[in-house]
Formats: sequence, structure tokens, C-alpha cells
Amino acid sequence: MRPNRPPFSIPSLRRGLRVALAASLPFMALSACDHADSKPAVTFAPPQFSNQPPLNLNVASISVVDRGQPGTIPGDLSARAPFPPDQSLAQMAHDRLIAAGSGGKGVFTIDRASILHQPGGVLDGQLNVHLDVTSADGRVTGYAVAQVTRSYDPKTRHGNSDTPENLNALTDMMLQDMSRELENQIRNNLGNWLVTPPAAGSVAAQPLDGTPASGPATVTATTPAASQPGNGSMTIGGGPTDSQPASAPAPATTTPAPKAAAPAVDDGPDAIFPTGYPSDDTDSTTTHTAKQPQLRSPPPGNLTLPGATH
Repeated sequence: MRPNRPPFSIPSLRRGLRVALAASLPFMALSACDHADSKPAVTFAPPQFSNQPPLNLNVASISVVDRGQPGTIPGDLSARAPFPPDQSLAQMAHDRLIAAGSGGKGVFTIDRASILHQPGGVLDGQLNVHLDVTSADGRVTGYAVAQVTRSYDPKTRHGNSDTPENLNALTDMMLQDMSRELENQIRNNLGNWLVTPPAAGSVAAQPLDGTPASGPATVTATTPAASQPGNGSMTIGGGPTDSQPASAPAPATTTPAPKAAAPAVDDGPDAIFPTGYPSDDTDSTTTHTAKQPQLRSPPPGNLTLPGATH
């Protein structure tokens, strides 16, 4: 009689487990890859300089020349940065350097924009730029030079230090340094070329002979007294003085009353004109309001000779 045996022997059970484990390995590897791919990608914001005060130059145009493109310096890693530093410098010039004049031009040149990988995982960055100002006749009348260097140690014990995150962090720090250094150099070396733009609502000066203005000017609009609203008169060869405002009313002029004619003296009838005569020789300025009585000779019998008695 055969002894009782379990339905599965130990060797067969071990063999089955090994087969099942080997069959599940590909699925486990795929699961690990899916988990790694589910990590969110890192996004980087482009550099912005519009929140910093602009530098208004008395030139008609400003151009950018890029001589610091990636790869210009041996071992340069700037091309692997999310935003290469030379392109960020061009954006800085576009945002901060403003052409606010009517003649001449400015040329912003990028001489170097590099990132090098040093021993020990340290990243070294360097930015060199200069700005030339040219007059309307083509003469270089001023320039400013700015240079920035910075080292960044990510302190990475394992792996590479030149990751996009580290390159972007070093680029941002260099751009902040360059923005401050460039403004200081422009104010120190090109201070005469900085202008203040006209305020909103002001009147810009324009020569009357048709020649272009040499630069922007801030002019405060003033209204002369003769052209103020409500005063339509214009005085030529004179006018109200400062002590007498133009809007003061003119003093009233009093016309003197005409002289009254002297009353006629009754000396009796005239011997030549016994019937009387009209008073035509009176002053022409006298206005008669009533008809003057005419003198006539007395009736007969009223005249007597001197010394005679009735």
C-alpha cells in the first residue's frame, strides 16, 4: 500500500514559483518605466525686464549685434540652457534701451555669453557687452562697457551638474547682475545721452523754420493773457501791463455837459431891425429845446424924443 502524498510536492512548487516570477519580470519593468514617465516635466519662464525702468537715449534707433552665440568659446554649454544667455541679453536690450531722440543711433553688441563646466561640477558664466552711441553724421560720440562673471556650484554628489535646471539658475543670476551693471555704466559714461520723455498731455517744441528738433523737449503749455478764453481782443504795439489785468473793465469816460447859452439882455427894440431877428449866431453845440421869442418894435406913440414931455 502506497503512503499518502500531498497533491503537490515541494520541488514542483518551487519550480512553479520560479516560472511565474520569470514570467512577471517584463511586466514589472514596464510598470517601473511608466512610473518614471509619469514625472511632470519642468517648465521655465522666459526672462522679463519690462518691470525695470527703461533707459531713454537721445538717439533715433537702437540695434543689437550678437557676437556671443553658443559655441563661440571652446567648451561652451550655453546652448543647453532653456534660454541661452545671448538671446536673453538681446531681450534685455529690447526692453530697457529706448530710442527717444530724432537723430543718431545706438548699437548694443553682445561680445560674450558663455557657460563653462569646471572640475568639481562648478559652472562658470561670463557676459560681456558694450553700447556705442553714434551721432547723425556717423561719428561715435560715446560708449559704455559692462562685464559680469559668476560661478555656481550645484553641489551635486551624483550625476551631472550641467542640467537644464542648473544652467537656467546660473543664467538668471548673471542677467540680474548684468541689468544693474549695464545701467550703472550707461549713467556714468553716457549720462549726457539720457533724456526724460515728455509727460502725457504736454506740448512738444517744434521749430518754426521747419528744421527738425535736436531732441525731445518737455514744454509746459502756457496760455497768454490775450488769448485766454473769453478775451477775443488783440493789442498791437502795446497792451495791459502786469499791474493791470487784461480782463479788468475799462474806466468809464464822462462826457462834459454842453455849456448853457447866456440869457439875452432886453435893451429894447433894435433900431436897425425893428421887427427883430432870429438868433442864428448861437453856439452850434447848444441844442434848443424851445422856440426863442422874437423882439418887435413898440406900437406907435411909445417912442419919445429925449427931453420931450407928454
